[in-house]
Amino acid sequence: MNHQKGECTLSLSLFILGSLADENNHPYKLKKLLLDTLPIDKISEGKFYYNFETLQKKGFIEPVETIHIENRPNKTLYTITDEGRQYLEQEIYNNFKKFSNIEDLYISIFLLKYINPVKAAIYLEDSINEEKKRWDEYRKAKNNKELIKQFQLLDDKQKKAIEFISEHSFSQSDHNFYWMEKLLTFLKDI
Repeated sequence: MNHQKGECTLSLSLFILGSLADENNHPYKLKKLLLDTLPIDKISEGKFYYNFETLQKKGFIEPVETIHIENRPNKTLYTITDEGRQYLEQEIYNNFKKFSNIEDLYISIFLLKYINPVKAAIYLEDSINEEKKRWDEYRKAKNNKELIKQFQLLDDKQKKAIEFISEHSFSQSDHNFYWMEKLLTFLKDI
């Protein structure tokens, strides 16, 4: 997720399921809770309500009550189903198994109370190791003779651009590893 103005790329479905696991609620209130709780600038109505409809079609949530208030639109309260609870737990674990940025885990971190943090730490540790291997390969590739020859064929502006991009990418990955290690400690300590 970027913290720039724009759409949230977090897993709305997980947030909705986790919120409904606590209490029955209606979509508008959950959208407000999401925007108030996590560092998200905005999210489209269509995307949010699409996630509700999809979860309902899959049988993970269901309406339980419609509240009628005079001169106001009806509010439909939803609840999570048993299948939805199982899916929620499995998807939180899956997020710890496969991610590339800490931002990808915000919702899963927020919903830790629905899983075993030690099990999540095991998955996270495996993910960290895989990510480190990947970045080690990038570092080794910088010394590849064929790539060095190709680099020499570029003009000065292109060389500077590649150097800038590489420096940024490696510094971002180092920063990301720092936070992944902090998260691993956090999971082991709670």
